[in-house]
Amino acid sequence: MHPTEENLQELCKPAVLQRLLKIESLPILWLVLRGLVLLSERPETAKGIRDLLPDIMGTLWFAKMSLALMATKIFRNVMTHVGKREARPIAVELAEKLLPLFSHVSSEVQEGSILLFKDVMEAVVWWQKRHMKKIVRRGLLPLLFQMSNETPSVAEASREALICCAKFLKWKELKRQAKRKGKMEIKECLLRQDRDTVNEYLWLSLPYLEDSQASLRYEAVEFIAMNKSLCATPENICTSGVASLPLLPLLKRTTRHLTVLTPTGWSP
Repeated sequence: MHPTEENLQELCKPAVLQRLLKIESLPILWLVLRGLVLLSERPETAKGIRDLLPDIMGTLWFAKMSLALMATKIFRNVMTHVGKREARPIAVELAEKLLPLFSHVSSEVQEGSILLFKDVMEAVVWWQKRHMKKIVRRGLLPLLFQMSNETPSVAEASREALICCAKFLKWKELKRQAKRKGKMEIKECLLRQDRDTVNEYLWLSLPYLEDSQASLRYEAVEFIAMNKSLCATPENICTSGVASLPLLPLLKRTTRHLTVLTPTGWSP
């Protein structure tokens, strides 16, 4: 049963909804977010809840599938009806909160968070770009791996977001390879960054070794193996305090996953 105009007007009470969003009760938050989804679907009521976006962002902390899915829908609906500028005050913080959702167990949450991340990037203004660039760089590797997601819509959303990231960073080679789906070439782009950045990518790839999807485990193993060949040379390990990470346990772990994947696993 669809809500009537009278129902929606009765529901659209921002002050009351704001108080309810601060209650740490999952059933209450579910009901409030469900109502906000309905309000966000109509231009006239979406305008009335735009000031609640910071409070809605706070619900992402729970990382519950139903809450995260509704929260991302609300953001995208409001930005569609009212304009992306409404997300500017919280754009950097929101982008950071979305990164963990890229690897959520729900493909719907993954796709929604990735598409919203793309929208948020396009919403920032010049004075936010320095901080946003750091977050965008942290999103590159997860988006690359998610291009191999078994859900086609997630894979395509990841590719589109990666292209948007490349534009934001003014990285022409990355943009070109993302457009042509050159995953090996994208890995090489990332590995040509400075040593600290490469080492950060190395650690970001570790959780994907345990991913439920063989395709993502394969991408992580391949990236770490490429990183090993470029970064774990004796000269690097001996001359750099940063590069002298505990690589041996990591490489043993990578080898184990590669052995598991090779006989029966996924191949690109």
